[in-house]
Amino acid sequence: HLLKINKEDDMKSSSQVTGLPLMGVKEGMEFGTVQDIVIDPQTKTVKSLILRGAKNEYDYRELKLSDIIGIGKDYVITQTIENAVAMGLSNAGMALLNIRCIASSGDVLGNVKDFVFDEKTGVIKSVQLDTGDEIPGESIMALSNNLLFITAAQQADNAESSLEQEQQEYMLGRVVKN
Repeated sequence: HLLKINKEDDMKSSSQVTGLPLMGVKEGMEFGTVQDIVIDPQTKTVKSLILRGAKNEYDYRELKLSDIIGIGKDYVITQTIENAVAMGLSNAGMALLNIRCIASSGDVLGNVKDFVFDEKTGVIKSVQLDTGDEIPGESIMALSNNLLFITAAQQADNAESSLEQEQQEYMLGRVVKN
């Protein structure tokens, strides 16, 4: 049984990662579970995972993406559970789940339900909204004040090209008379 490694394996959705326990290689033991995923608003990439420790309900730890060896079906793997550090109040990052998504055209598109990111680079590949819409990561303009702003041009282009396509398909095989 060979382990097949391809680029797609590095893509993880927030729903796959949330709830996973952390496993420290050095200790050979579990520590806490992933509660949330922190996004760096400046780089628009995943910065860290927030873990809820086992001690009490206030024991939250932050694990930087760079300290993660791998994310599988069963565990988030790190070299040592000491990498999960107590969270400071100056946590410069924000959550992406359940925040409102607004297009640059001024339309509210829905709330973020899930998102897919590269576990190695943190790059957000796509965002799924509670409306069922999927937005490519490249469309993300900004993350601020718990809002996700995306470029509306993306949607307009798609609508326009599908209309053009429809018109072309309609015109195919028709003879135009003067």
